[in-house]
Amino acid sequence: MFRLGAFAGVALCSALLLSVRLSLAQGGDMDWPHCEGADPDLSIAGCTAILKSEQDPENLAVAYNNRGIAYDHKGQQDQAISDFAHAIQIKPDYAGAYNNRANVYASRGQLDQAIADYNQSIHLKPDDADAYNDRGNAYTAKGQFDLAITDYSQALQLRQDFAEAYSNRGNAYSGAGRQDEAIADYNSALRLNPQDAGTLDNRGIAYLALGELDLAIADFDTTLRLKPDNASAYNDRGLAHHGRGEDELAIADFNYALQLQPKMAEAYNNRGTAYRAQGRLHAALADFDHALQLKPEYAEALANRCLARAIAGMLQLALEDCNRSLLLHADVPIALDARALTYLKMKKPAAALADYNSALGINPRRSISLYGRALAERMQGDSTASAADIAAATAIRPAVADEFAQWGILPDTAAGPRH
Repeated sequence: MFRLGAFAGVALCSALLLSVRLSLAQGGDMDWPHCEGADPDLSIAGCTAILKSEQDPENLAVAYNNRGIAYDHKGQQDQAISDFAHAIQIKPDYAGAYNNRANVYASRGQLDQAIADYNQSIHLKPDDADAYNDRGNAYTAKGQFDLAITDYSQALQLRQDFAEAYSNRGNAYSGAGRQDEAIADYNSALRLNPQDAGTLDNRGIAYLALGELDLAIADFDTTLRLKPDNASAYNDRGLAHHGRGEDELAIADFNYALQLQPKMAEAYNNRGTAYRAQGRLHAALADFDHALQLKPEYAEALANRCLARAIAGMLQLALEDCNRSLLLHADVPIALDARALTYLKMKKPAAALADYNSALGINPRRSISLYGRALAERMQGDSTASAADIAAATAIRPAVADEFAQWGILPDTAAGPRH
């Protein structure tokens, strides 16, 4: 659920550039200052002039590297990659050019190419904390959280006050489900940079995952004070309000998120969930449809639409949605629960029981799954197992039976065969 902060950008490092430019470098009086400057258009012009006149290989490599940086700043990534490749061809031990090209690959989602370049950069310059942090970002984006954590830890050994590495390691811990360790790292990052809205938002997400809804909302509130146009923070706070049963507040936050970012599929999906909780199935289905128009392979939205369709009695359509969701991600409890509910309404208790068992294999304390399994067991005439599951479900969540009642499933409708 967390969002990784932006990859460390392809940044001009003046110390590197100045150290390799010779004092007798050729070019016009302003070509090198422009080539090393922050204005991308002037940098491209200056570096291009140098490349036409310069003879020294070291300076040529620097000019290609700097022009690649300028092209990246202008969004011309193919040209940037080409220039970094020229720099590397001229100077094969140019760690900075490898790292810069890796960052462009990472920003394009070409993570394997990025990691290969980070590997070479680190091989050439093993004390570069930024390279370890950047490679950690690529591993996090691939879901390889253990490798990412190792890289962030190495970055922090090299630079103990590296706030970004603490925050990114927190993201990797959160992605791995290790929320307490994530929060500890976010705390360390915030001690170094208290105004980092992204880290505050991600700490709020970690609190949300732990069910610490008040702490989550406090972090999202602070995030939005620092960055009022943060659509993701509105979406995240909406989730926390929904978790507290405050669906009107949740819907208001999802509305704000969509005003700021109209193509945020997650906000449509989450608002649909809040509408469904209010019994507003038509509005919920419209939002799930919109989320899926934006992201056709959105497994969670498919599962949520499955549940809404099952509640509305659209059982065959519901089953199709759940099957698609589970083909995309076989271990999503909400999809298993929604398909099981569909099977209950179809009077297929054995199929429902199998799905509830699968959901409980993922989370044995999932009250919805326990109560649904109890109803399937009752349909099969196993009153002893049913009573045990109902007791377990209501101990975790006393109002779970009310939710099933809203969905049109009452204990009496799930009565087993009479003898």
